Amino acid sequence: MAARGVAQAARALLGLVALAALAFFGYTGYLFFVPAKGPATVQPSLEPAVGFPGSEGLQQVLDASSAELEGVGLQATLILPDGRMWAGVAGRAHHESGQPMTPAHLLHVGSVTKIYTAALVMDLAVQGLLGLDDPVTRWIDLPQAEAVTVRMLLNHTSGLPSYTEDGLFLFRWFGQPWKRWEPPELLAVIRNRPLKFPPGSRHEYSNTNYLLLGLILEAVTGQPYGQLVQELAGRLGLKATFALTYPDRLPVATGYDQSLFRLGRRNMARFRIAMETGAHAAGAVLATSHDVARFLHALMTGQLLPLRAVAAMQAFVAAPDEDVPAQQGYGLGLRQLVVAGQPLVGHTGTIAGYSAVAVHHAEKGYTLVILSNLSVIDQLGLVAKMQAAIDRLPVPPEAETSTVKAPAEGEFGAGTDRGTLEGVPLRRL
Repeated sequence: MAARGVAQAARALLGLVALAALAFFGYTGYLFFVPAKGPATVQPSLEPAVGFPGSEGLQQVLDASSAELEGVGLQATLILPDGRMWAGVAGRAHHESGQPMTPAHLLHVGSVTKIYTAALVMDLAVQGLLGLDDPVTRWIDLPQAEAVTVRMLLNHTSGLPSYTEDGLFLFRWFGQPWKRWEPPELLAVIRNRPLKFPPGSRHEYSNTNYLLLGLILEAVTGQPYGQLVQELAGRLGLKATFALTYPDRLPVATGYDQSLFRLGRRNMARFRIAMETGAHAAGAVLATSHDVARFLHALMTGQLLPLRAVAAMQAFVAAPDEDVPAQQGYGLGLRQLVVAGQPLVGHTGTIAGYSAVAVHHAEKGYTLVILSNLSVIDQLGLVAKMQAAIDRLPVPPEAETSTVKAPAEGEFGAGTDRGTLEGVPLRRL
């Protein structure tokens, strides 16, 4: 009897596994059987190349990198501290048709989005509309987050588990490519989950932190997150930056994946709706490398926010990350990186169909952005190659950087009104 019971239980378990597998491959059948879509309803114009004498080496690095990745589309922009700019493209925006990548194509930037979200939060802090040490529960009903502050969300020291690491959510996220996710659904994934560690005690990357920051931004301003991103970009005159909502007729480069399912290079065009809405304020920005570079350069040089706010964003906590070995610390939406011995500040991004890296050199003052239409590339390895080419450029000796470095502990002082940055001491863990 006992043996029969064990056998029945084993058969039941195998049946459940078979049903789960059938459901999964039923949901993801679009990867095998549905014809691939084109990259856009609009063919982008071929814009003239942007460069300067001596920048040919940058294009050579981009071309070689695309060739190594079998024609992966790459789009890159470099802004030097003296104002010179280079923009380059390589590879294909749509593999099936052979359509080449152009500077006008838009790509999803994944977690580079976190810089935009952090900048929006810092803008509200400058205005006194929120304080970095305000509790999250001031705006969001999340019992386990009573001791979590806005700052802890920004530098990933909250202890909140990441909703994108939940197995059931991932099954639903990848299995429902046309689903438009709403933030309350995403928050529900971790609503009853305990904290992974006491708030403020250490760093651990969690997309939940930036989902919550997006909800706080919407609560404080009364505006949708996507509109806030566009308004922020609009302050710099950028017209190719969007999040969650955008015109249908945009030249979006088709995204591909060969790492999530390991089924060869697969067209992920049908997954875009679920991907971007499921990422929200943690990863939904869609832009050109030109717009991302202009945004990051303006941020890091004090053109977008006051220098004191930029300095506060560079109060780095110790943040070793096995997924990003080059990371030394994490600030408020900014990774502190050392690539080939050179100090960089910025962020990497990976999302189904796309990968990105946006960095500002902490000493030399240049900004480099590289976008790709493949889920996983060696972003920082490509940055290292580009750095070597940048170091060979003829840079005028009078060129000056305006990079803002993090202030010393407590430099902002204390005693001012809640919400102003001067009243928020910098805390390092």
